[in-house]
Amino acid sequence: MNHRSILYLFFLFYLMFSLLNPDRAYTEEYPYALDIKLQKHGVANIHAQLKIQAPPSLVYHVLTDYEHWSTLFPEGFQIHLSPCSKDCTIMADMLIPHTFIPWDTHLRVKSIESPPLSFELHLLEGDYVQYHLRWKLAPTEIPGQTQAVMDFLLQPKSSIMNLTPDFLYEWALRKGLEDHFNKIQEQVTVGLRDSVPTNP
Repeated sequence: MNHRSILYLFFLFYLMFSLLNPDRAYTEEYPYALDIKLQKHGVANIHAQLKIQAPPSLVYHVLTDYEHWSTLFPEGFQIHLSPCSKDCTIMADMLIPHTFIPWDTHLRVKSIESPPLSFELHLLEGDYVQYHLRWKLAPTEIPGQTQAVMDFLLQPKSSIMNLTPDFLYEWALRKGLEDHFNKIQEQVTVGLRDSVPTNP
């Protein structure tokens, strides 16, 4: 059995799992919307909106708490941080496992923060031709709620795309990002709980 046949079987297994666990929609219970547009050569333009029941300051802290980024990614995520000499906040060298495809990707990025409402990641090197992530936060009309908007442009190198059918690539992106959003929500919930004073 060749590598592509294994990928198809892998995809069919998770497709069956997904049918038993339907995708989460933009509702009160699962408050996010996700749009993925694929172009040639693996270029993906991704736009997402999340409503998070926490103030922007807490959401921003979770998104930029680099030393605890492992809580936002699948098990096996590795990160090495180094100071940035100019034009950025910090540099991060990361190995990112992908739950829904059988390989990891490596990349090195620099973070550019514009507190308290936005930050970006820019590619320095790694398994991608393009990798640019931007988060923008804003309070909503509801007190203590944040509207978080993510714009994400990425393009893996051809060595990865040659092994990945487009339908599997898009599906894995969607599932990986949904899992990422859920982990963000979980860590925000932890932050809210830890910020509540306890009675002596």
